[in-house]
Amino acid sequence: MKQVINTKRLIVFIRYIIACCYLSISTSQAQEYIIGVEDISYYPLYDFAQKPYNESFTKELLSAFFHHKGYQFKFVALPLKRFDKWYTEDAIDFKFPDNIRWRSEQSKNLNISYSQPVIQLVAGSYVLKNNNSKPESMTSLGTILGFFPTLWYDKIKSGAAELVEVTSPYSLIKHLLRGNVDVTNIDKNVINYNLKLLGRKSNDIVLNEDIKNESYAYHFSSINHPEIIKEFDEFLNENPKIIARIKTKYSIIEADPTKYHNQ
Repeated sequence: MKQVINTKRLIVFIRYIIACCYLSISTSQAQEYIIGVEDISYYPLYDFAQKPYNESFTKELLSAFFHHKGYQFKFVALPLKRFDKWYTEDAIDFKFPDNIRWRSEQSKNLNISYSQPVIQLVAGSYVLKNNNSKPESMTSLGTILGFFPTLWYDKIKSGAAELVEVTSPYSLIKHLLRGNVDVTNIDKNVINYNLKLLGRKSNDIVLNEDIKNESYAYHFSSINHPEIIKEFDEFLNENPKIIARIKTKYSIIEADPTKYHNQ
């Protein structure tokens, strides 16, 4: 009788071990999604300049979504200069931020799925508050190395304006404050944060309304996982309070879509 009991216990124990092994194998085989992000500090929108990655709007929002779905994921910071090659050469699953306006001729044949707009921002030209110069007299645009100067492209290509590229928003704002460049095209949320670091007021740098400006959106994108892009859209639609809380936490000021041409 004792031997029968021990045998039963052994069978139960073996089944337990098999179940644990199966669970371990299943967990180890779960896919880890790779989110491609820009390797610069563009706080508060994102900050992936160095590890460990700092908290930011992007990191918190995407982490909330992937945790909500129970998906394994990791952020991989990639060079902005190679933005169009991330999907083809770096084998990423997702890209953020993304927008169709940034696609080059080489990437137009990629079947990219975009999410609905995540945040609405302004593509414009920001100048010192006391700079009353006319647009035609502004001959130098300061931007981040690798950023595409969409609204200034023709002027730069023709030689009518000089493109000055730096590696950080902080350096760029100092250049603008010192008069080393006439204008910058980086986002106002980022400008405001760096002005605060420099002990300046947010209205020390303002949008020049005489130069063309338009609103555009940050989108989440993917080639191989359009179904997850749809899930992300559902997450945004079903959790407006969570999204609003994250935007408030990072003091994100969005563009009024009624004031600008949308892209």
